Amino acid sequence: MLNSHVTPTVARLFVPFPLSLAPAFLLSLLLGLAPSVPARELAGIAVVEQVLFAGKRLQLNGTGVRKFFGFNVYVAALYLPEPARSEAEILEREMPWRLQLTMLRDTSTEQNLDALNEGLLGNNSAAELGAIKAEVARFFALIQQVNEVPAGTVIQLDYQPGKGTHTRIGNRDLGLIPGERFNRAILKIWLGEMPTQLSLKKALLGQDAL
Repeated sequence: MLNSHVTPTVARLFVPFPLSLAPAFLLSLLLGLAPSVPARELAGIAVVEQVLFAGKRLQLNGTGVRKFFGFNVYVAALYLPEPARSEAEILEREMPWRLQLTMLRDTSTEQNLDALNEGLLGNNSAAELGAIKAEVARFFALIQQVNEVPAGTVIQLDYQPGKGTHTRIGNRDLGLIPGERFNRAILKIWLGEMPTQLSLKKALLGQDAL
């Protein structure tokens, strides 16, 4: 959730790699990202063009900054198998995706849980939430294993069809929550009718580039 990227052939091997991009490049390898120079820089974070997930190459669909009372909170990047410019194209299809959040400020578990709960309540009906009550409780319990989330931490939410939503915070693998309904409910926090931030939703859908 990263600051983006004697013959002519031989000479190319010695083109210096920008030192400012080196940490992001190495981190991208550790996170299983495609070994390429980051596509762009956003709020000082390198955002790569592609990632590898479950043997599939996902491409950057959109990226934006979550703001709160004028402060930058995190950089979000959504990766999909193919471009999608509407939430329906994503929420109504069963496909792998990755939502990566790179924190720009220190946050507490309580703050993160409050934000997640507000997003779930605002974008899912009582019936929808009732159907995934156990999954949400388990998800929150996983999040509570991490007391603090300092700036620079990368959070990954990965969905693999037929398996579920996998959560990783920093170097901690928090496990898998099964189910397509839970997957849709979580993604609606950012892409639903009442997203956490409308401008961020548009950015993740790539609509800000249209």
